[in-house]
Amino acid sequence: MSESYTKRQIGIPKGVCATDEYARQLDEGCKKCSLIVFGVLSRRYGEELTFKKKLDRGEIPGGVGACQPDGGLWYFRGKLIAVFEAKKQGNGGNAIERWFKNNFICRLIAPEVSYVTFGIGPGACENGVIPKCLAVAHLNGINQLFPKANSLFLSEEGFTTEAIQDIMMKTVVNAVENFES
Repeated sequence: MSESYTKRQIGIPKGVCATDEYARQLDEGCKKCSLIVFGVLSRRYGEELTFKKKLDRGEIPGGVGACQPDGGLWYFRGKLIAVFEAKKQGNGGNAIERWFKNNFICRLIAPEVSYVTFGIGPGACENGVIPKCLAVAHLNGINQLFPKANSLFLSEEGFTTEAIQDIMMKTVVNAVENFES
């Protein structure tokens, strides 16, 4: 008896984009805010504060994979101190589950990194997909900054540029002021 199998496509089909306009706006907004905040803080902290858009493969433990958080990776005196991530999630899907990869990589590099996530969309409501999925990684709560830990900020409608910049500024300044080499 012969069985025939058809190829099952796994992942996102070629030519299909897993983002929408709101997700794109949040990602781009987070990137722009990080550059503005870095411009301000680099004048204060000079060359001791550095910013990268992504990790080089050699910086990733095991040398496999990628890590490119939307709001970049922030270093003080060469040590990773802050990371900013942006996620848009509907009521279904698994977009937020990919959050764990970047968080895991960054925590391997710097266990006390301040890892801040901005979550938007229908899945960002009180009992939505984002807080349910990320609950185990945010036991202290949400919508407030937890230095040297994971912080999750949620808004179904999205964040203003000012709000993102304010959270980024507070996060990085706190990390620098409480820096331990």
